[in-house]
Formats: sequence, C-alpha cells, structure tokens
Amino acid sequence: MDSSSHVYDAPPAGANADWTVPLNWDAFGADEHAMWDRLFARQTAMLPGRAADAFMRGIDVLKLTRPGIPDYRELNARLMAATGWQIVAVPGLVPDDVFFDHLANRRFPAGNFIRTPEQLDYLQEPDIFHDVFGHVPMLADPVFADYMVAYGKGGLRSLGFGALDHLADLRRWDRLKLCREHFCAGGPKSQPDRI
Repeated sequence: MDSSSHVYDAPPAGANADWTVPLNWDAFGADEHAMWDRLFARQTAMLPGRAADAFMRGIDVLKLTRPGIPDYRELNARLMAATGWQIVAVPGLVPDDVFFDHLANRRFPAGNFIRTPEQLDYLQEPDIFHDVFGHVPMLADPVFADYMVAYGKGGLRSLGFGALDHLADLRRWDRLKLCREHFCAGGPKSQPDRI
C-alpha cells in the first residue's frame, strides 16, 4: 500500500460507484501489520478508566486483540452476527452523501490503508486504524448500532435540506445524551465527563 494522499474529488480508479474498494488484506506487509500492533498497544494502554464499557465489549466481541490489521472477512462475520453491520473498504475520505448512505444501510466505510511511521501521531485522512479501532467496536453494541443507522438516515435527510451543519450540532448533543444514558463507564448518568 502506498502512502500517497487518500483525499479524492471522485472515486479513484478501481473504486465502485459507492466508493468501495477491495481491502486487499493480503497486500498489507509486515511493516503495516506492525504499525497496527504498535498503535493498538499504545491506544489500549490508555483505555482503562476512559473508554465506555460498550467500547471495551466491542473490542472483545470483534476479537481486535489479535495481532495485525484485521481481515474484514473475519471481522464482518463477527460484526454481522452481533448487530447486522459490516465494514466496507474505501480508498480514503468519502463524500457526505456516500458516507451517510453507507451508515443508513449498516455499512461502515473504513480506509484500506494504514499510516506510515512518519504519520504516527497525525494524518489528514482516517486510516484503517482510526476507523476500525476508533469507531467499529461501538457498532457491536445493538443500541449504538441502531443509533448509527438512524444517524445515517438523518444525514441523508439533512443533505436534502442543506442542513448538514445542524445535524453535526445534534450529533454532539445526541452522542453525549446516548453516552450518559447507556454507555458511560459506571452506568447511566454517572461520570458524565467520560465519553
């Protein structure tokens, strides 16, 4: 996998109309799998006392503790069994309409590349680690999974009204409310600073 920009104005060559591409898991090299493991070790060390119980359960349900970049074929089997969701590989950032359509149909778009050592702490576009480790564990929770479908449908409606900025404001409030009522460490409405 190369380290060029993953920000496009149109689907790149080889991408489908919905911007999906093959993950090409077999093409990831040892250095790329090692980068996943390095990021995973660093991030999981920071989770105790900070991450919601549902996030931690999602890591277990999806078996993300296995070494190397997860193979979407295996990950999708576990995620589909848990909540009917699947991960689809995309080449990088996708347009809002594509993103929300995927969410509305229980598909989470995730990059098919991983950052380089030079991008360890920052990269412009979300890579497979950001997407899979940072977002997908919550999709193993049925309540959150259903919420994300509704969010995808709401995003599509907002685009039709030119009101996407308002949805972003609601997203922040709804996420906080949802977290406080269902997912924060310690149970409902406890420790509201943990999201």
